[in-house]
Amino acid sequence: MKRIILKVGRALTPTQELEKVAITIEQGRIKEVTPWSNTPRNEDVLNYPDAIAVPGFVDIHTHGYGGHDATSGKEEDLTEIAKSLLKHGVTSFLPTTVTASQDVLLKACKALRNVIEKNEEGAEILGLHLEGPHVGKGKEAGAHNVEFARDPDVRELEKLVEASGGNIRRVTLAPELPRALEYIKHAKELGIVAAAGHTNATYEEAVAGFDAGITICTHLFNGMRLFHHREPGIIGACLVRDDVYAEMIADLIHLHPAAINIAIKAKGLEKTILITDTIAAAGLPDGEYEFGGVETVLKDGISRVKATGGLANSTLTMNLAVKNMVTKLNLNLKDAVRMATSNPADALNLPDRGRLIPGCVANVTIFDSGLNVLATIVKGKVLYEAAG
Repeated sequence: MKRIILKVGRALTPTQELEKVAITIEQGRIKEVTPWSNTPRNEDVLNYPDAIAVPGFVDIHTHGYGGHDATSGKEEDLTEIAKSLLKHGVTSFLPTTVTASQDVLLKACKALRNVIEKNEEGAEILGLHLEGPHVGKGKEAGAHNVEFARDPDVRELEKLVEASGGNIRRVTLAPELPRALEYIKHAKELGIVAAAGHTNATYEEAVAGFDAGITICTHLFNGMRLFHHREPGIIGACLVRDDVYAEMIADLIHLHPAAINIAIKAKGLEKTILITDTIAAAGLPDGEYEFGGVETVLKDGISRVKATGGLANSTLTMNLAVKNMVTKLNLNLKDAVRMATSNPADALNLPDRGRLIPGCVANVTIFDSGLNVLATIVKGKVLYEAAG
């Protein structure tokens, strides 16, 4: 792989903000970040003198895009999702399944394994995120099909891990379910990150789950017991725990800006993660679609369960999530970028992703001043450039 120099007007590492820098990339990794004046001559240079370079976005929770579903068990769906996300600045992601039968999940795991082994070009697949099938069956289930919801079973998990070739990176479950604590501990032993979501957990049940090894609260405020001042529930438990990350869907539909601000004030910038939680209908025109056996309606970009009218995931893109944080919540761009890059990478124990520093994988997203994606670089290769 050839050596390239990326020259940009501004770079967010994201913890530092640098002006007029050259990023040297060798063998798919960042070798050095230096001032323009230090750029060697006679090198292949990508010039973006008026643009902003940030670490490539890391989306650790997306179910699909453009009609392609991560749970389908079809390899082409995963490869198309990986290609589609590039135009939104995503360089690595976790395809996320939905509550389904064990047979369906096994097929999804096998497809993921095959796609990872083929190593085709697109956003980097970091592994699989199993959201469910171990979720609550009440309102907290959201758009998950409760017909397939069931109690945690470590034997099921082990079979899925085997089918995936050891590529399950994360699981989301309700910690109050029978045998959940055993499941969480076993997942941790297998190197899998455990998260709490679609749950009716009380404060005490949530704390027990966190103590057992849960480190992420899946889409905070959504799909969980409501906060009450005498029973704070899982929301209260998440907000006061310094060792738990809080995911948020910043489309300003799932959450009021004040709710986002409350979470940031409680969790701090370093424990807040932006996700999209998109479904396959994201990027498609309004109409009726299906999500994990549940009929949904997409209207004006908002996806809802047809039978109940409840929200059914989102059509948010990661670049828009970051833009919303800056333009609607007045957050510093550097801090918003952190929530979409180094924070999710850290939550997955991947210190060489989500950063523009020497030694890290050369995953880079380039913006213009309006926060529109100009180019997306994955492992040192430009895989997307905006037209014109």
